[in-house]
Amino acid sequence: MTFLGSTYFVPAGEEVFRAQVAEWGEQAGVNVTVDLVNWPDLQPRIAAGVEGGSGADIIEMWDTWPYLYREQMVPAGDLAAAVDERYGGYYDWVVNTASVDGEWFSVPLGTSSTAVAFRISYFEEAGLEDPQNNFPTTWEEFFAIGKTLKEMGKPLGQALGHSTGDPPSFAYPFMWSYGAMEVAEDGTTVMFNQPEFVEGMRLFMQAWTDAYDESGLSWDDATNNRAFLSDQLSATFNGSSVYLAAVAAAEGAPAGDYEIVVPPDDIWHASIPGGPAGQFNMVGSRSYAAMTYSENQEAAMEFLDWWFQEDQFIAWIEANGGYFIPMAPGYADLGVYVDNPSLEPYPRVAEVGRHKGFSGPSNQNAAEAFARYTVIDAYAQAIQSGDAETAIQNAAEVLTRVYGG
Repeated sequence: MTFLGSTYFVPAGEEVFRAQVAEWGEQAGVNVTVDLVNWPDLQPRIAAGVEGGSGADIIEMWDTWPYLYREQMVPAGDLAAAVDERYGGYYDWVVNTASVDGEWFSVPLGTSSTAVAFRISYFEEAGLEDPQNNFPTTWEEFFAIGKTLKEMGKPLGQALGHSTGDPPSFAYPFMWSYGAMEVAEDGTTVMFNQPEFVEGMRLFMQAWTDAYDESGLSWDDATNNRAFLSDQLSATFNGSSVYLAAVAAAEGAPAGDYEIVVPPDDIWHASIPGGPAGQFNMVGSRSYAAMTYSENQEAAMEFLDWWFQEDQFIAWIEANGGYFIPMAPGYADLGVYVDNPSLEPYPRVAEVGRHKGFSGPSNQNAAEAFARYTVIDAYAQAIQSGDAETAIQNAAEVLTRVYGG
């Protein structure tokens, strides 16, 4: 039996997961292979397996993807309901993003979330007093101090390549904060090309030159981690993994293919800034699914039933150090979420969270727009062309075709 998922940015979490898979495999007499691929490669691998009618038996889905593959996923309603009850009831954002029109074909596990990881000392040097409690709350303030930081040789870092984590975690919230969205509540009327968003994009384009590492157009979810931890950046939008990696390195853990030189006590985290329309973040639960083409459907569901029991699931959550925010309130008070004030913004992401496709439903159209990187590409095109209005209009035309407006 094979499990296909995305690479871990918290090695301890991966170690525990692999050990758990091996434990279950030994108990069940099943040889299980764990195949973890780079985040941008996961969805193409899923699509190839579905098209060919063969592939991994259990697959990690990202929020809206179950809409794309519902016909190839084993119904999981009973197991999802049991997990829901066990952990105190799924949050609304989990139901809205991982179920398919209220039906379950996968079992949610929460998600990684995004905040601003920043260097305390560099922001102080740039003139910000007490940055832990006085971090910029608007994009304009953030970009302004970013200009000073870049002049110091420590720019802001933002991934804008075709990847599923950090690029959309910035692109969607920035869009919302300047009054735009993919579609209106009816799910078909495209609301992307808004004058306020055009102005916001122009502001970001200027900031890209003034404040950012401009190589970020090609970055994936790992590149900004490396740049931050090797002391090239002053701040980046990311999950808690950069901090957890710095802690592990300080404790003697190997860093892999690059040297981690940033001390963890110089890293803090702040909530994402806001714009004229408000402050928002993007949320969507990941989930695990058994596939209908698999010859191991029964074993796959048995594994998922075992893995979501408290002994395994909570151990995995704790090994990840709070990197995956809770899908339900039953374990939201674990120490990994409440004991470290530096990580405080992450569990609160859902308080200002919106799903892909907002303010319409999180559905197959939202999944397709995400898979096409439509929103992210608008930023890249604007930066490369110097024309915010045309870049946004081009993306709006793609969204109109996707959503049928």
